[in-house]
Amino acid sequence: MEARHNPQLDVLSTLRVEVRDQDTERLVPARLYLADEKGKRWAPPGMITYDKGEEHHFISPGSFTIRLPAGKYTLIAERGPEYHSRSASIDLPAGQDRKETLALKRWIRMNGLGFYSGDLHNHRNVQEMPALLLAEDLNLAPTLADWIWEDRPVSRPPQTSEAIREVDATHAYSVLDKEVERLESGPGAVALLGLRSAIPFQGYRLYPPNSAYCEAAHAQGGYVDAEKIVWRDVAALVALNQIDFAGIVHNHFNRHGVELETDRWGMIPKFRPEFSTIAGMPLWSMEVYYHFLNCGFRLPVSAGSASGVKASPLGYNRVYVRMADSFSYHKWFEGLKGGRSFATNGPMLFLTVNGKEPGFMLRFPGRKPEKLRIRAEAVTAGSLDRLEIIYKGRVIKTVASHRSSERLVADFEESFNETGWLASRCFERPDKTIRFAHTSPVYLQFGEGASVFSEDVRFFLDWMDRELAYYEKQPGFKAPQHQEEMLSFFRRAKAVYSKLIRD
Repeated sequence: MEARHNPQLDVLSTLRVEVRDQDTERLVPARLYLADEKGKRWAPPGMITYDKGEEHHFISPGSFTIRLPAGKYTLIAERGPEYHSRSASIDLPAGQDRKETLALKRWIRMNGLGFYSGDLHNHRNVQEMPALLLAEDLNLAPTLADWIWEDRPVSRPPQTSEAIREVDATHAYSVLDKEVERLESGPGAVALLGLRSAIPFQGYRLYPPNSAYCEAAHAQGGYVDAEKIVWRDVAALVALNQIDFAGIVHNHFNRHGVELETDRWGMIPKFRPEFSTIAGMPLWSMEVYYHFLNCGFRLPVSAGSASGVKASPLGYNRVYVRMADSFSYHKWFEGLKGGRSFATNGPMLFLTVNGKEPGFMLRFPGRKPEKLRIRAEAVTAGSLDRLEIIYKGRVIKTVASHRSSERLVADFEESFNETGWLASRCFERPDKTIRFAHTSPVYLQFGEGASVFSEDVRFFLDWMDRELAYYEKQPGFKAPQHQEEMLSFFRRAKAVYSKLIRD
């Protein structure tokens, strides 16, 4: 039988696209956005596509071909924060072929500077990970394929003994990582990373405390990320030495905006009105982080996007780790645990104190004032608003930009004579979203003395009392011993903070 002719196929046009690195002229994988003048999104058949909220993109291995109706289109190519975004306006006549080449310009090469990137909050399909890492220019990502939501598994880990997989010499991912996410009346969410074997979930929203899963992760050499440092139980987990990384640049920040709603998810109260604004939302997590540092806890910063759940591509929020040797999955996590890191969703941020980078401790024999040379540099493909130096939670230096600026530098000397810490942060100008970065601290040790502020400890004592009162009245426990175990968890943490006050 002869096929019936379809006249509509005669007017389709063919668009052939190549994405190349402008410097090397090689084809490169990338993330692309294709839309017609009515806003309809298009993607070539067979490509990895992503549609969450306002985020609609597909992944190209370097080139693709798509058949489209005649019309006007906008094409955007991105490849992580180290490349400038590139866009093109395309007018497709009916029934014709069109070839378009997008040349992506790399503005900074972080691997060449010894920094390697990771996204610690990732729910993408395990099979997609090699293509995603290359398209996003992202070096590492655990895959939270084992995901518990409230009382049940949303997804299960693959049946494999190959926990860590290498794409090439500078790209790797893991597949047995777990997120235990119990919100609202639950304790919060923890990400268990670098696991060698699956950790079973035996419980419900209120039981057991997350410490049970943190201990299981540490027992097999894994790590625990407080993917938001403002969850209900984080202060208790930190006090009990169960948290390895502090989520500062988290999944409430994405390409399209900032999610300001937090109360109904079970996070701690926002204790200042500005924290409920786009510009103030990052300051909320930062201030909680500073309270921890001022209590003597050494916590590196981390970042995660929750791609697969949120309207973010993989690697939108990422943490860079400085590595002295060649890249590997295990060495990267060792570097992150050592605090050689900064977290960002846009700007690159570098800090040295007397030439020492984040994670290092400068030791001085007594309490004699020491003059330290502090240098911080922020660079971005966008427009910076300000660069700040933080000492024990206070801003001691600000370099602001009154016009569009891609680079800000703070380079000065300051005298110190107290045990404490120094860090740097920077912000781009806020719009519908905000891009920012924060380093892990450089630590200062003068003599043998500690430096703990009573007001910081009281912040956490109040936090413990608030949670104890909450769970004493919580009716959802299935057995009295379950409630007592949760209360005991917070009491043990409160004892740690009470000892800090006494000491």
